[in-house]
Amino acid sequence: MLRWTDQCCAELAAAFSAEQMENDMTDGTFTLVATDSDSLVGELEIEPGTFRTRRVFKGAGVTLIRLAFDAGTVMKEHTAVAPIIVQVLSGHAAIQIGDERVDMPEGAVIHIDAKVPHSVEAITSAHLLLTLAERPAR
Repeated sequence: MLRWTDQCCAELAAAFSAEQMENDMTDGTFTLVATDSDSLVGELEIEPGTFRTRRVFKGAGVTLIRLAFDAGTVMKEHTAVAPIIVQVLSGHAAIQIGDERVDMPEGAVIHIDAKVPHSVEAITSAHLLLTLAERPAR
């Protein structure tokens, strides 16, 4: 099993550097992150043969990450350090959690607890939005 910080997810891990997180904190009581799903999808283009990630927001208690997958691309099994929500903005994906394969067509949303091993496969080219809750206090 790989952790989300391993090479398969190096871009995702880079999105969480402490300096970047501090710089992205909002000063107000709210932040309009996107006005529609098209603006989120346009945030990150699909690259042939791979998947890409980009952090689009970091605020109090939550980080939003965009993922763009080429068809057939797999993010190998990994875990998240905090609970996550994954939403399919466009395309079709599947998430493997243990022995269960969860079909994720456009519009699907799933919650996965912290430290639960899972992998993601793009059935078609797909744009996903990952919401990562704040890490629990130790």
